Amino acid sequence: MKHFKLLFLFLIILQSCVENDIVDDRVDEKLTINNPIEKITLNTTYQYTTKYTNNVGQTSTPTISWSSSESSIISVSNNGLITALAEGNAIITASTTTEDGKTITTNNTVLVTTENIDNNGPKEKSGTLSGSYSLRGTFTLKEIPNSNDLELSINADYNLSSGVPGPYLYLSNNPNTVIGNGSKEISRVTTFSGTHAYIIKDTKIGDFKYVFYWCKPFGVKIGIGEIK
Repeated sequence: MKHFKLLFLFLIILQSCVENDIVDDRVDEKLTINNPIEKITLNTTYQYTTKYTNNVGQTSTPTISWSSSESSIISVSNNGLITALAEGNAIITASTTTEDGKTITTNNTVLVTTENIDNNGPKEKSGTLSGSYSLRGTFTLKEIPNSNDLELSINADYNLSSGVPGPYLYLSNNPNTVIGNGSKEISRVTTFSGTHAYIIKDTKIGDFKYVFYWCKPFGVKIGIGEIK
C-alpha cells in the first residue's frame, strides 16, 4: 500500500508538470542573418554572419551564397561582406541548399546614407514569455561590451508559479524541446517573480532563437519567449 501511494503521488507530480503537452521536436529548417542592419554609411563596409538550423533546431555551417539586388549601390562578397558604394536601397540575400535539395533564403534591406551610422556597437534583443504555470513577462538579451558574453535580463512583469517541479532556463533554436538539439542550459530557476538577470558565457546574440523554460525532472516544456 505504501508503494502504491508513492506511485500515485509520483503520477500526480508528473501530470502537473506535463499537463497536456505533447512534444513534437521537428521544426522548419531555417537560415537567418544574425546581425541585420537598417542603414550603412556611404563608403563603409559591414560583415554579415548567418545561422542555419536543421529540422530539429541543431546548427550547422552549410555553404552560403550572397547576392545584392542593386550591386551598384551595395556590393556583397562571397563571405557576406557588404560595401556601400552609392546612396540608395538594396536587398542583400543569403541562400543555401539543404540536404534534400531545397533552397532556403533570408534577406536584409539596407539604406545607404551619408549619415554617420555605427553598426558595430553592442546589440540588444527582447521578447515576451508565455507558457503553463502562469509563465509570463518580458526579457532583454544584450551583448556585454568587450566580451563574448550576454546578459539576459528578466523584467519586472515576469511571473512563474513556484509550484512547478524542477524548472530550468535554456537558450534553444527549437520551440518544442531542449533535448538533443544543441540547446544551452543557463541555470536552475530559483526566482519566480520580478526582475533578475543571468550572465551567459561565450554566446553570441544570434546563436539562439528562444528563451526556454523546461521542466527538467520530467523532460517537458513549460514555456518560451522568442528572441526578436
